[in-house]
Amino acid sequence: MDGEVAQLAALVISANHRLKRPDDPMRWFASQRAFARCGSISFAVAAKRPGEAPTRVTMAETPPAWLNQLSRSGTKRVLIGFERQDEELRAGEDIPDRIAAGFAGGGSLWTMTTETDDHRALGWRAGWKAAYPSARDGRIWAVRYTATAAAPQAPGRSVEAASTELRHALAEMSEFAWSHEAKEANKRFTSALALLEGAPDPQPIDNPAGPADTLDDDARWLLRAAQRGWMFDNMDDWGPLKVDEPTWRDHSRRSEALYDAVTAAMVAAVNSSAPPRRA
Repeated sequence: MDGEVAQLAALVISANHRLKRPDDPMRWFASQRAFARCGSISFAVAAKRPGEAPTRVTMAETPPAWLNQLSRSGTKRVLIGFERQDEELRAGEDIPDRIAAGFAGGGSLWTMTTETDDHRALGWRAGWKAAYPSARDGRIWAVRYTATAAAPQAPGRSVEAASTELRHALAEMSEFAWSHEAKEANKRFTSALALLEGAPDPQPIDNPAGPADTLDDDARWLLRAAQRGWMFDNMDDWGPLKVDEPTWRDHSRRSEALYDAVTAAMVAAVNSSAPPRRA
Protein backbone atom coordinates (compact mmCIF):
# COMPACT_ATOMS: atom_id res chain seq x y z
CA MET A 1 0.00 0.00 0.00
CA ASP A 2 0.99 3.68 0.00
CA GLY A 3 4.41 3.92 1.69
CA GLU A 4 3.68 7.34 3.18
CA VAL A 5 0.53 6.09 4.92
CA ALA A 6 2.27 2.89 6.06
CA GLN A 7 5.11 4.88 7.62
CA LEU A 8 2.73 7.25 9.39
CA ALA A 9 0.79 4.30 10.80
CA ALA A 10 4.02 2.65 11.96
CA LEU A 11 5.14 5.82 13.75
CA VAL A 12 1.80 6.25 15.54
CA ILE A 13 1.61 2.64 16.74
CA SER A 14 5.26 2.66 17.78
CA ALA A 15 4.91 5.94 19.67
CA ASN A 16 1.89 4.71 21.61
CA HIS A 17 3.67 1.49 22.48
CA ARG A 18 6.65 3.44 23.79
CA LEU A 19 4.35 5.66 25.89
CA LYS A 20 2.62 2.61 27.39
CA ARG A 21 5.70 0.37 27.64
CA PRO A 22 8.78 2.57 28.20
CA ASP A 23 10.65 -0.52 29.43
CA ASP A 24 10.39 -2.30 26.04
CA PRO A 25 13.63 -1.80 24.02
CA MET A 26 11.63 -2.16 20.76
CA ARG A 27 14.63 -3.69 18.98
CA TRP A 28 12.60 -3.92 15.76
CA PHE A 29 11.85 -0.18 15.60
CA ALA A 30 14.82 1.38 13.79
CA SER A 31 15.04 -1.34 11.11
CA GLN A 32 11.35 -1.82 10.38
CA ARG A 33 9.99 -2.11 6.83
CA ALA A 34 8.29 1.31 6.94
CA PHE A 35 11.72 2.97 6.98
CA ALA A 36 13.36 0.74 4.36
CA ARG A 37 13.33 3.24 1.46
CA CYS A 38 14.37 6.28 3.52
CA GLY A 39 17.88 7.67 3.81
CA SER A 40 16.80 10.13 6.48
CA ILE A 41 13.71 10.82 8.60
CA SER A 42 13.66 13.96 10.73
CA PHE A 43 11.17 15.87 12.84
CA ALA A 44 10.73 19.63 13.30
CA VAL A 45 8.28 22.04 14.91
CA ALA A 46 7.12 25.12 12.98
CA ALA A 47 7.22 28.25 15.14
CA LYS A 48 6.04 31.78 14.35
CA ARG A 49 6.47 34.92 16.42
CA PRO A 50 4.47 38.09 15.74
CA GLY A 51 5.99 40.04 12.88
CA GLU A 52 8.42 37.28 11.92
CA ALA A 53 8.44 34.64 9.20
CA PRO A 54 7.73 31.05 10.30
CA THR A 55 10.79 29.02 11.23
CA ARG A 56 11.40 25.31 11.75
CA VAL A 57 13.07 24.12 14.90
CA THR A 58 14.52 20.62 14.66
CA MET A 59 13.12 18.30 17.31
CA ALA A 60 14.82 15.05 16.32
CA GLU A 61 17.09 13.84 13.52
CA THR A 62 15.94 10.21 13.67
CA PRO A 63 12.77 8.28 14.59
CA PRO A 64 14.35 6.77 17.77
CA ALA A 65 15.34 10.26 18.93
CA TRP A 66 11.78 11.44 18.23
CA LEU A 67 10.35 8.67 20.42
CA ASN A 68 12.64 9.68 23.24
CA GLN A 69 11.60 13.32 22.88
CA LEU A 70 7.91 12.39 23.01
CA SER A 71 8.27 10.61 26.32
CA ARG A 72 10.00 13.68 27.78
CA SER A 73 7.55 16.23 26.37
CA GLY A 74 4.43 15.19 28.27
CA THR A 75 2.83 13.51 25.25
CA LYS A 76 0.22 10.99 26.39
CA ARG A 77 -1.11 9.62 23.10
CA VAL A 78 -0.59 9.79 19.35
CA LEU A 79 -3.36 9.45 16.77
CA ILE A 80 -3.56 9.16 13.01
CA GLY A 81 -5.99 11.37 11.11
CA PHE A 82 -7.49 11.22 7.65
CA GLU A 83 -9.15 13.89 5.52
CA ARG A 84 -10.49 13.50 2.00
CA GLN A 85 -9.66 16.15 -0.58
CA ASP A 86 -12.37 15.22 -3.08
CA GLU A 87 -15.51 16.03 -1.11
CA GLU A 88 -16.65 18.46 -3.84
CA LEU A 89 -15.59 17.04 -7.18
CA ARG A 90 -15.88 19.30 -10.22
CA ALA A 91 -16.72 17.46 -13.41
CA GLY A 92 -13.69 17.14 -15.66
CA GLU A 93 -11.39 18.92 -13.21
CA ASP A 94 -10.86 16.65 -10.21
CA ILE A 95 -10.30 12.95 -9.71
CA PRO A 96 -11.41 10.88 -6.70
CA ASP A 97 -8.94 10.33 -3.87
CA ARG A 98 -9.06 6.58 -4.46
CA ILE A 99 -7.56 7.15 -7.94
CA ALA A 100 -5.22 9.99 -6.94
CA ALA A 101 -3.83 7.70 -4.21
CA GLY A 102 -1.99 5.81 -6.93
CA PHE A 103 0.26 8.81 -7.61
CA ALA A 104 3.10 10.10 -5.44
CA GLY A 105 1.74 12.67 -3.00
CA GLY A 106 -1.81 12.10 -4.22
CA GLY A 107 -4.97 10.98 -2.49
CA SER A 108 -6.29 12.03 0.87
CA LEU A 109 -4.47 14.01 3.55
CA TRP A 110 -3.05 11.92 6.40
CA THR A 111 -1.79 13.50 9.61
CA MET A 112 -0.39 12.47 12.97
CA THR A 113 -1.44 14.25 16.15
CA THR A 114 0.48 14.16 19.44
CA GLU A 115 -1.56 15.10 22.51
CA THR A 116 -1.11 15.91 26.18
CA ASP A 117 -3.72 15.35 28.89
CA ASP A 118 -4.38 19.10 29.14
CA HIS A 119 -5.65 19.16 25.52
CA ARG A 120 -2.53 20.61 23.90
CA ALA A 121 -1.82 19.04 20.52
CA LEU A 122 0.57 19.16 17.60
CA GLY A 123 -0.41 18.08 14.10
CA TRP A 124 2.38 16.48 12.04
CA ARG A 125 2.58 16.26 8.26
CA ALA A 126 5.27 14.63 6.18
CA GLY A 127 7.25 16.02 3.28
CA TRP A 128 8.91 13.41 1.06
CA LYS A 129 11.81 14.28 -1.25
CA ALA A 130 13.89 12.01 -3.49
CA ALA A 131 17.11 13.43 -2.02
CA TYR A 132 19.34 10.38 -2.57
CA PRO A 133 18.50 9.14 -6.11
CA SER A 134 21.81 7.27 -6.46
CA ALA A 135 21.63 5.40 -3.15
CA ARG A 136 22.78 1.84 -3.81
CA ASP A 137 20.69 0.46 -0.96
CA GLY A 138 17.50 1.96 -2.40
CA ARG A 139 17.09 4.49 0.41
CA ILE A 140 16.34 7.37 -1.92
CA TRP A 141 13.87 9.33 0.23
CA ALA A 142 14.43 12.09 2.75
CA VAL A 143 11.35 12.56 4.93
CA ARG A 144 10.73 15.51 7.20
CA TYR A 145 7.77 15.64 9.57
CA THR A 146 6.75 19.17 10.53
CA ALA A 147 4.42 19.93 13.43
CA THR A 148 2.12 22.90 13.98
CA ALA A 149 -0.41 23.67 16.72
CA ALA A 150 -3.58 21.63 16.21
CA ALA A 151 -6.82 20.53 17.82
CA PRO A 152 -7.00 17.08 19.45
CA GLN A 153 -7.75 14.36 16.90
CA ALA A 154 -10.92 12.27 16.99
CA PRO A 155 -10.03 8.56 17.31
CA GLY A 156 -12.42 7.40 14.56
CA ARG A 157 -14.59 4.28 14.50
CA SER A 158 -14.25 1.30 16.76
CA VAL A 159 -12.29 -1.71 15.54
CA GLU A 160 -15.52 -3.75 15.53
CA ALA A 161 -17.44 -1.23 13.39
CA ALA A 162 -14.54 -0.78 10.97
CA SER A 163 -14.15 -4.56 10.63
CA THR A 164 -17.82 -4.96 9.73
CA GLU A 165 -17.61 -2.27 7.05
CA LEU A 166 -14.39 -3.64 5.60
CA ARG A 167 -15.74 -7.19 5.51
CA HIS A 168 -18.73 -6.05 3.45
CA ALA A 169 -16.65 -3.93 1.04
CA LEU A 170 -14.12 -6.73 0.44
CA ALA A 171 -16.89 -9.24 -0.23
CA GLU A 172 -18.49 -6.86 -2.73
CA MET A 173 -15.20 -6.40 -4.59
CA SER A 174 -14.48 -10.11 -4.50
CA GLU A 175 -17.86 -10.86 -6.06
CA PHE A 176 -17.22 -8.33 -8.83
CA ALA A 177 -13.74 -9.73 -9.53
CA TRP A 178 -15.04 -13.31 -9.58
CA SER A 179 -17.90 -12.49 -11.96
CA HIS A 180 -15.49 -10.77 -14.38
CA GLU A 181 -12.79 -13.46 -14.19
CA ALA A 182 -10.25 -11.13 -12.62
CA LYS A 183 -8.56 -14.00 -10.80
CA GLU A 184 -5.59 -12.14 -9.34
CA ALA A 185 -7.79 -9.36 -7.98
CA ASN A 186 -10.15 -11.91 -6.46
CA LYS A 187 -7.22 -13.69 -4.76
CA ARG A 188 -6.23 -10.36 -3.22
CA PHE A 189 -9.70 -9.70 -1.82
CA THR A 190 -10.33 -13.23 -0.54
CA SER A 191 -6.94 -13.25 1.16
CA ALA A 192 -7.82 -9.93 2.83
CA LEU A 193 -11.06 -11.47 4.08
CA ALA A 194 -9.10 -14.39 5.53
CA LEU A 195 -6.70 -12.02 7.29
CA LEU A 196 -9.63 -10.10 8.73
CA GLU A 197 -10.85 -13.28 10.40
CA GLY A 198 -7.41 -14.10 11.81
CA ALA A 199 -7.00 -17.09 9.48
CA PRO A 200 -3.64 -18.12 7.97
CA ASP A 201 -2.63 -15.92 5.07
CA PRO A 202 -3.55 -17.59 1.74
CA GLN A 203 -0.86 -15.42 0.09
CA PRO A 204 1.82 -15.40 2.78
CA ILE A 205 4.54 -12.77 2.71
CA ASP A 206 7.49 -12.19 4.97
CA ASN A 207 6.38 -10.13 7.97
CA PRO A 208 9.35 -9.30 10.20
CA ALA A 209 8.66 -8.04 13.70
CA GLY A 210 7.18 -4.57 13.67
CA PRO A 211 4.61 -2.18 15.16
CA ALA A 212 1.58 -4.26 14.19
CA ASP A 213 2.73 -7.01 16.56
CA THR A 214 2.05 -4.70 19.51
CA LEU A 215 -1.68 -4.42 18.65
CA ASP A 216 -4.49 -6.56 20.05
CA ASP A 217 -5.44 -9.45 17.78
CA ASP A 218 -8.59 -7.91 16.29
CA ALA A 219 -6.84 -4.62 15.53
CA ARG A 220 -3.85 -6.41 14.00
CA TRP A 221 -6.13 -8.52 11.79
CA LEU A 222 -7.98 -5.38 10.72
CA LEU A 223 -4.75 -3.58 9.85
CA ARG A 224 -3.39 -6.51 7.84
CA ALA A 225 -6.67 -6.87 5.95
CA ALA A 226 -6.79 -3.16 5.15
CA GLN A 227 -3.22 -3.27 3.83
CA ARG A 228 -4.02 -6.29 1.64
CA GLY A 229 -7.24 -4.69 0.39
CA TRP A 230 -5.47 -1.48 -0.70
CA MET A 231 -5.72 -1.94 -4.49
CA PHE A 232 -5.78 1.71 -5.49
CA ASP A 233 -2.16 1.87 -6.63
CA ASN A 234 -2.05 -1.58 -8.20
CA MET A 235 -4.51 -1.95 -11.07
CA ASP A 236 -2.41 -4.62 -12.80
CA ASP A 237 -4.11 -7.33 -10.74
CA TRP A 238 -7.38 -6.57 -12.52
CA GLY A 239 -5.97 -7.53 -15.90
CA PRO A 240 -7.66 -6.52 -19.19
CA LEU A 241 -11.24 -6.03 -18.03
CA LYS A 242 -13.75 -5.69 -20.86
CA VAL A 243 -16.91 -4.15 -19.46
CA ASP A 244 -19.60 -1.71 -20.58
CA GLU A 245 -20.26 1.70 -19.05
CA PRO A 246 -22.91 0.56 -16.51
CA THR A 247 -20.53 -2.14 -15.28
CA TRP A 248 -17.73 0.41 -14.90
CA ARG A 249 -20.07 2.57 -12.85
CA ASP A 250 -20.77 -0.46 -10.65
CA HIS A 251 -17.02 -1.05 -10.29
CA SER A 252 -16.51 2.60 -9.35
CA ARG A 253 -19.26 2.42 -6.73
CA ARG A 254 -17.75 -0.67 -5.14
CA SER A 255 -14.23 0.78 -5.32
CA GLU A 256 -15.41 3.93 -3.59
CA ALA A 257 -16.98 1.87 -0.81
CA LEU A 258 -13.74 -0.10 -0.47
CA TYR A 259 -11.69 3.10 -0.23
CA ASP A 260 -13.96 4.37 2.55
CA ALA A 261 -13.73 1.04 4.36
CA VAL A 262 -9.96 0.60 3.99
CA THR A 263 -9.12 4.12 5.17
CA ALA A 264 -11.53 3.86 8.12
CA ALA A 265 -9.99 0.49 9.00
CA MET A 266 -6.50 1.97 8.97
CA VAL A 267 -7.55 4.76 11.33
CA ALA A 268 -9.45 2.42 13.67
CA ALA A 269 -6.67 -0.18 13.88
CA VAL A 270 -3.86 2.34 14.35
CA ASN A 271 -5.70 4.50 16.86
CA SER A 272 -6.66 1.47 18.95
CA SER A 273 -3.02 1.60 20.09
CA ALA A 274 -3.50 4.97 21.82
CA PRO A 275 -3.90 5.21 25.59
CA PRO A 276 -7.41 6.48 26.45
CA ARG A 277 -8.03 10.12 27.23
CA ARG A 278 -8.66 11.12 30.80
CA ALA A 279 -12.32 11.61 31.64
